[in-house]
Amino acid sequence: MDWTTFIGHHRQRQWFANAIGSNRLASTFLLVGPSGIGKRTFAELIAKTMLCTTNDPARFQPCGHCEACVQVEANTHPDVLRVRKNEDKTELSIDQLVGSKDARMREGLCYELRMRPYSGRRKIAIIDDVDTFNIEGANSLLKTLEEPPAGSMIFLIGTSEQRQLPTIRSRCQVVRFARLTDEELATLLVRLGKVSSLEEAKRVAATAHGSIESAESALNETLSELRSKLRESLIQSPLNFTGLSQEIDRHLKSIGTDAQPRRERLKWILDQALDVFRNSMRGNLGLECDLDARLRLSPSELSTLIHRTEEAREQVDRNVSPAVLVEAWTADLAASF
Repeated sequence: MDWTTFIGHHRQRQWFANAIGSNRLASTFLLVGPSGIGKRTFAELIAKTMLCTTNDPARFQPCGHCEACVQVEANTHPDVLRVRKNEDKTELSIDQLVGSKDARMREGLCYELRMRPYSGRRKIAIIDDVDTFNIEGANSLLKTLEEPPAGSMIFLIGTSEQRQLPTIRSRCQVVRFARLTDEELATLLVRLGKVSSLEEAKRVAATAHGSIESAESALNETLSELRSKLRESLIQSPLNFTGLSQEIDRHLKSIGTDAQPRRERLKWILDQALDVFRNSMRGNLGLECDLDARLRLSPSELSTLIHRTEEAREQVDRNVSPAVLVEAWTADLAASF
């Protein structure tokens, strides 16, 4: 992939192109925005741009054929360091950043970032899932963010600027990303072969809110059925919160005992609830909405539901039992009426 095939985020591209071309590029960036919109791919393309051995970075167009470009594409370039939380964990481990207890600062990302680049040009670190930093993990990174090795670049990738510790935010150039447009997402779905036609891509994109992750969920038959059940439950009058809680609990139990898949599915479920509440808010304010998935509540009541659901979503990765979180969330929603 290169910038000609990358979809969306034109303003962010132009900002980096100008900064690189004028040699005013900072060293540490916090990329924030919704999940599944291409922030990680964007960071990898910047890495390819900076490490390409054929085209000067100022051209902002990596050749895609040199050894460096091929290695970045294949995730094998020795000067591109990638860190993300392990699938069986709920947060980034301090060991990933500064090494195990027996080898602090003699291994891990911060240590590797300070080693001489293999290519002789620069080291680039891409740290994903920074929303999951605990205080210890974030603090272990501060020294590196404050005094990054000469020529290095560090990309931290999260969903929200507000979810980062102030000490992290203050040491980064924040770059905000928006959701893809429906047209951009439809184009991406066709390009990735996720759908059989452009018409299907447009239909899926219209309900996916600019996220490839949401679009893939909509294409999953099991999740599509669950989404329909959730929408039906959420627009009932009166709302059956006990039944909703039990339905969600049954579904979470059906996907196994591993905590992380359950947490990811619960976040998806809460996103569906947010869709219904926000759709209802648009409708009740006289804006375009899906009339078949609408709660006829006052803006104040809907605002309370949205706020509590957003709060519950943020709590998913905080080691709270999904069953307990669902019970508390539905109880709080019930208390709002």
